[in-house]
Amino acid sequence: MLAQKRFQTALDMFPHFDRWVVWTAKELEEIIAGYGSPDPYPDGIRFEIAMLRGRPDSADIIEHCIKVNREDLYGLDPLLYLGMVHYDDVPIKGYPDDPPKSYRSDMTARFNIKRFGDDRLTLEFAGIHVM
Repeated sequence: MLAQKRFQTALDMFPHFDRWVVWTAKELEEIIAGYGSPDPYPDGIRFEIAMLRGRPDSADIIEHCIKVNREDLYGLDPLLYLGMVHYDDVPIKGYPDDPPKSYRSDMTARFNIKRFGDDRLTLEFAGIHVM
């Protein structure tokens, strides 16, 4: 969804919570465009999420960059949450030297693993940032 710039559809797929950001489609678009910051990137450069499908390194990204942490809750209520998912090295486009080509970035998307009812789970979008 994000590679297609369907920001509201992407947000609608997951519940979302962040103590510091009110997630709207515009806020998500601006944080991606600003390379992890809501402020514009220098020189007017705007970044975009790149498609994972079709990349020669997609299997490596899936195997090594999407990590599930079921041990550390970092203050989340253990009655509601079971862990977190970190998607590191999110592929993006927009680098000034080659804007159409996509690269692995140091941008990370985070999701919480949240109980949904008595017998179901959901991913809760927690944010996107640069380490």
